[in-house]
Amino acid sequence: RKGELDISLEERLEEVGVIWSFFKEQWGDNYLLLVKYQQREGHANVPSSHKEEGVNLGTWLETQRQQKRKGELDISLEKNLEDVGVMWDVFKEQWENNYCLLVKFQQREGHANVPQKHKEEGVNLGKWLDGQRQQKRKGELDISLEERLEEVGVIWSFFKEQWG
Repeated sequence: RKGELDISLEERLEEVGVIWSFFKEQWGDNYLLLVKYQQREGHANVPSSHKEEGVNLGTWLETQRQQKRKGELDISLEKNLEDVGVMWDVFKEQWENNYCLLVKFQQREGHANVPQKHKEEGVNLGKWLDGQRQQKRKGELDISLEERLEEVGVIWSFFKEQWG
């Protein structure tokens, strides 16, 4: 362990490439790959299966998210990840982005009845909204999200609306 060796021996070992903190070195290398990915793609939402230069960057990033959730991620590392644009709750971020697209659609069209195959800015908004309806039917949609969708005019069941 570092600190227990004669200082001259320690320096000689470092000169030949001994890495005292493999974790720190590996973390830094992965972080640089993430920065490279972010600069190329314009975001830091690395798909879980994505590899960058042979490193499974998506898995590494998911491990960082898990460590943050458990309170085990060093605050300085957390800040570095945030500085490059890492989102800690990807589902929440995607939901918010899709909701904003729904609001934009509603303001333009005057209703929130998005056709199932309709795309808004490259996102299949109709499919997303159908997924929200399915979650509501199964009782799996958070009430606060349900209320926000209702505020923008989402109709949960067309059959009830037309015949009810």
